[in-house]
Amino acid sequence: MDKKTAIEKIRKCLALAKSQEPHEAAAAMRQAQSLMRTFGIEHPEMVAAGIEESWAKSAATSRPPRYEVGLASVIAEAFGCELLFSKRVNDSHTKIVGGYVFIGVAPASEVAQYTFAVLARQLRAARADYIVTRLKRCGQKNKVARADVFCLGWVTAVRRLVDKKVTDQGELALIAAYMRANYATTVELRDVERLPTKRVDSSEDRYRGYEAGSSVQIRDAVAGDQRQLALPYECASDDMQACGGL
Repeated sequence: MDKKTAIEKIRKCLALAKSQEPHEAAAAMRQAQSLMRTFGIEHPEMVAAGIEESWAKSAATSRPPRYEVGLASVIAEAFGCELLFSKRVNDSHTKIVGGYVFIGVAPASEVAQYTFAVLARQLRAARADYIVTRLKRCGQKNKVARADVFCLGWVTAVRRLVDKKVTDQGELALIAAYMRANYATTVELRDVERLPTKRVDSSEDRYRGYEAGSSVQIRDAVAGDQRQLALPYECASDDMQACGGL
């Protein structure tokens, strides 16, 4: 049994522990406590609150570009989630892939994962278009670096479109307990920052990225209403690495 399955079972036991039948309630509580000890889960409140994690694939296996880390960090903060970078085997079990783990009170982690996937796809498309339309004549090194600067501007704009979630102290404590139980040891994530050569002025690239990012919109995954995004920047992984901001 993995930890996720155990947590689901603990939730069911805690529900049964509220039974009017004393013997059934006691047995359910004993089982819940036993599972919590086995899997290192500190507080039943943590399970009851539904602290969950959702994983979103990165473009990189181990050292993602700074703009992508920034986007993931901004989204995590916007939805009140902790953020880690981790590696795992892909669905076809053919290779190792890197990705972001969003950890928060349900359904925040799932919404954050969905939001990141949508925005990362939009950002990749905007980056590719910018390379084709503006950077065709650049050398390869400056082309990649200037496209990265464009993406940093894009993320900065998106950051201003969505309000940061105000997470209450109770939720923060439960998330912290979950992190201690599941990810007690992490290392700082080393992202990749590619800069143009000194003779290249990339300020226009950043401005054009900001301009493109300012028009971003996304349909909220839970409520279904149209919602503009303005996200704050921050992050946390080696096979768990902790992320940092822009």
